[in-house]
Amino acid sequence: FYTPLPFLFDWQEGQLTAHCHLARSNPQLKQLNEQQVQIVIMGPHAFVAGDCYGEEQAVSTWNYSLVELKGKAFTLNNEQTLALARRQESFSAPAMQQSTDYQQKLVNGISGVRIDISSWLGKMKLSQNKSAAQRQKVGDYLQSTEQPQSVWQLMQQLGLYQNS
Repeated sequence: FYTPLPFLFDWQEGQLTAHCHLARSNPQLKQLNEQQVQIVIMGPHAFVAGDCYGEEQAVSTWNYSLVELKGKAFTLNNEQTLALARRQESFSAPAMQQSTDYQQKLVNGISGVRIDISSWLGKMKLSQNKSAAQRQKVGDYLQSTEQPQSVWQLMQQLGLYQNS
């Protein structure tokens, strides 16, 4: 199963933890407690058209960055889930202003999850296997398209592209 979820992360005493919640009706929840899980967080990513290289037989590709996190998941009790929901809601305005009774009813429909992260690995495919001239063409192409600008900006930060 794969479910896209928003996560909150904490780093305390050398331990990275991720927190999220799922609907109690989600079938994954029944299989989650005390199991090894994987989280994939996508960073900047974009399509790169083969013709941007200016070569006849260049193949289109996808440039991306991501982090894979692995760890053990634990379901939270209602009190912990409510605290997590309040924390998640604090990022929006206005934060949880419903009555305590209503908040408790909302929490009855979800279950919080804590994941103790045991390993993580970052991956990037940003045309780093191409020549400097080809990377320049990729960066120019990405900068000129309607795609998010974050990919060529990341390439620039890593020294893979020089803004012309």
